[in-house]
Amino acid sequence: MVKKVFYNVASQVFGKGLTASATFIVTILISRALGETGYGDFTKIAVFVGYFYTLADFGLNSIYIKIADDKNQISLLKTLLGTRLLMAVSLATIASAIGFLVPYNPATATGFSPLVKIGIAIASLTIITQAAYTTSNALFQKKLRYDLSTIAVATGAIAVLIGTLLVTVMGGGVLAYTAIYVIQGIVNVIVAYFFIRKLTGLKVVPKFLKEDAKKIISGAWPVGIALILNLIYFRIDVFILSNFRSSAEVGVYGLAYQFFEAALTVPIFFANSIYPPLSQLASKNYGEFKSKVNFWLLTLTGISILLVIFLEVIANFIPFIYQGRFMGSVLSLKILALGMPFFFASALLWHTLIIFGRQKFLILIYGIGAAFNLIANLIFIPQYGYMAATVITVISEALVLALLAVAYRYFSNKKPVILGSETTPESTRKQILDKSFDPELKTEGPE
Repeated sequence: MVKKVFYNVASQVFGKGLTASATFIVTILISRALGETGYGDFTKIAVFVGYFYTLADFGLNSIYIKIADDKNQISLLKTLLGTRLLMAVSLATIASAIGFLVPYNPATATGFSPLVKIGIAIASLTIITQAAYTTSNALFQKKLRYDLSTIAVATGAIAVLIGTLLVTVMGGGVLAYTAIYVIQGIVNVIVAYFFIRKLTGLKVVPKFLKEDAKKIISGAWPVGIALILNLIYFRIDVFILSNFRSSAEVGVYGLAYQFFEAALTVPIFFANSIYPPLSQLASKNYGEFKSKVNFWLLTLTGISILLVIFLEVIANFIPFIYQGRFMGSVLSLKILALGMPFFFASALLWHTLIIFGRQKFLILIYGIGAAFNLIANLIFIPQYGYMAATVITVISEALVLALLAVAYRYFSNKKPVILGSETTPESTRKQILDKSFDPELKTEGPE
């Protein structure tokens, strides 16, 4: 298990190293070309559309991985793709419509300007490409072949880099830079599904089989809602900043967050690679499962501390990289970096609750986190600006981690009946299948 996890994490980290290098160059080019105000507008577009990525994701992959087997994984993948594309097209339309309705105050230059609104309409197309690519990752994760996913992402990153260089040379603006990411999404999808065809020998086309879709959605909706709540407290600060502070301040915070968000992919890589084998282990040897969770918590904490040190050092180079601009991003990034251990641990514990079949509790946990974050940002951002957003982000994740730890400790002492367990009676196993992992199904054994 450890070898498989580290191989897949290494594949993703290697790919992320390539994409991060490309992203780093792209960020320098865009931020230098647009300045703090222009980069603030670019950040608003990216964050606004990013919310709809999560809606299209909706936690469907985690349930696909849990219920797919060698016989039905391609059939389920086709339904997953069809279901997600239906959602994505609807969400892209809604995002464009809402984008044109959000407020803008020309007197104070706060809110979403007409330029930003057009940018949102263009970027909304990436909701569809992101949905298709995310679906391909379900199979790569199931088979622990993130190396193939990494190649697809790296190819897309190269496309972004080339496009950004061309736009910069041609003197393009915010809208041109935004359009490049639509091209990136198309490249990602083409390469990913090419590898699926090579891996399985089958062509994956979108389908919508009602029973398969019901299986996936019935188990995924609590995870999806939790993801939405997670994103609310994760990036609602940009919307509040946009309405109370200048675009320049949004740009300063956005740049710091760009570095921080790039580092956050590391715990996600680990969690994605650990989840499939942990899920299988829980059904075979529950004691070993708990031991592995403790092992990975300690391992991830150690790795997160190294990442904190790395970000603290990198922050000092921001003024040099950006020609004396974005000075406020230095302290912001240093504070955000301190929250890295919280994000590492919560990424793992999130998945353990899904393995326990306790997805509904994620809604409660992330609902509390979202409520705290929203209230705190509304109180402090008008007065303290992006520094308030920075500190509140770290505190919010610490709160969520504490709640996840309590939930894990409680449910880990109530050994669940897990699909595929050798000790699970066939009648019970059939009942679980029929209910498609309905969270209402009692999964504890006798007290």
